[in-house]
Amino acid sequence: MFSFTNILSDLRAVIAARAARDRTLTVLLVAVWGRIARMGARLERLVALWRAGRVPMVRAARAKRPRRATIRPAYPMAPDWLLRKLGYEVVAFGLQLQHLLSEAECRAFMAEVPQAGRVLRPLFRMLGVNPLPEMVRPKAMAAVAAVQVPLVELGLVGGVAAPIFSGT
Repeated sequence: MFSFTNILSDLRAVIAARAARDRTLTVLLVAVWGRIARMGARLERLVALWRAGRVPMVRAARAKRPRRATIRPAYPMAPDWLLRKLGYEVVAFGLQLQHLLSEAECRAFMAEVPQAGRVLRPLFRMLGVNPLPEMVRPKAMAAVAAVQVPLVELGLVGGVAAPIFSGT
C-alpha cells in the first residue's frame, strides 16, 4: 500500500512547526510547504489513475520556447538544502521514501508511470537522498550511471591525469 500521502503530510507538519518557531525561515518554509502539498496531490492523482488502469501517456519532448516572465518562488538549489535548514527533523522522511520505493507495488508503479519520478526527484534532492534511487533518476542520468568507466581506464590515476597516449 502506498503511503506517499502520509509521508508528505507528516513532512509538511514538521515544516509548519518549524516555520512557526523560526520567523526568519517562515516565508521560505511556507513556499516549500505549498510545493510539497502540490507534489503530494500530483502523486495521489497519478496513483489513482494507475490503479484505475488509465496510466497517463508520457508526453513527447517539445521544442523549447521562451518562457513568459512569471513570479516564481526562488527555492535554494543546493542538494540537501532542506536537510540543512531543518536538521535531523527531516532525515526520517527521506529514508521513509527510499523504503517505500523498495516495495514491489511501488516499483511496479514507478516502472509504469515515469512521471512520478519527475515529481519525486526534487523532493529527494531537498532531503539530501544521495544517490538518487534508480527509478527516480532521469533516463539520461541512469544511462550515464550504467556506463560509468573506471578512472584507471580513462588515464586518471589518483586524481591526476596520466597521459593516455604514451607516444609522441
